[in-house]
Amino acid sequence: MKKVLALCLAAALTLSLAACGKAESESYPVEVVGPERTSAPAPTSDPSASQTPQPGWVVAPRTDIEIVESLADHEKPQTTQLAQQDQLAFFTQDGKTGVIDLEGTVRIPAEKNVHWCGVCGITNADESEIYEQDGTVVGVGGHGSAASNVYYDTNSGTVYLEDFNWLVSWDKVQVSTNQPFIAKAVAITPKEGAGGPEDTYIDGTDTAVTIGDVQGEIIILPGGQPLDNVIYEQVNSASEGLFAAKMAGLWGFVNAATGEQAVPFVYKEVRPFNEGLAAVRTDTGWGFVNTAGSEKTVMTFENAQSASGGKAWVKTAEGWGVAQLSDWAG
Repeated sequence: MKKVLALCLAAALTLSLAACGKAESESYPVEVVGPERTSAPAPTSDPSASQTPQPGWVVAPRTDIEIVESLADHEKPQTTQLAQQDQLAFFTQDGKTGVIDLEGTVRIPAEKNVHWCGVCGITNADESEIYEQDGTVVGVGGHGSAASNVYYDTNSGTVYLEDFNWLVSWDKVQVSTNQPFIAKAVAITPKEGAGGPEDTYIDGTDTAVTIGDVQGEIIILPGGQPLDNVIYEQVNSASEGLFAAKMAGLWGFVNAATGEQAVPFVYKEVRPFNEGLAAVRTDTGWGFVNTAGSEKTVMTFENAQSASGGKAWVKTAEGWGVAQLSDWAG
């Protein structure tokens, strides 16, 4: 069972293994996609935006859609290529979700109502279709996999992987990774009285334990040791060598190799770094900083998504548009 668990963890060290919205207890075989492909829907341009955007805009602002997430924020999926993933974003329209690129071209119409899956990438609401970046259907989803937790015991300093009713110490887990990962900081204590079949046990012992409330999250090195011994309120997966972390209600970035602060903890919200820039929110609004924490644009956008190729979806009073960020220097 540990070998099966190790394969699950290696597939997603972000520890969010439940994919495509399936329940944690469900498990399905992954279907091998054959050579048949359906034709992609014809790309559609923005019918309402100006064809001659004002200076500073690649795509003029529009109010009929809401940009909800750049796909640059996600790791590459396991079963599809998505060669232009960084150029794509999810948008909502009339309560449903589609995909649009940084030129304002709708790649997948909102009527498909798609979402993100870490295994298959872009998939529709009932998981009957998996899409490439051009909207081509290349297979079906509906696989699912069990979720697994990684805990850091604040009492013993031991990292455990949860395997159903067992806690397996990290040195016994057969996982091949050279990247730091995130664990939930908890206090693990022996349970009073005799253990029962529903209790959690330390692997290889008859010791039933109680897992305390989550105190925060901690960055763990591949060997199972804490990176910096700091328990953060929250940590997001690393991008470009930096973990986004939250302390005292504010976000900053931590070097994934040294644990040193790379960007100060002064932001209300942050997006992952992509191509050396991260969207961050200050008291005045959203803008972009580099990996040294220097502000590279105005900090007054109403919202902003991750950048790619010097462009990004940003929101102003006129709506969502694609800004040429070099024209918005602070």
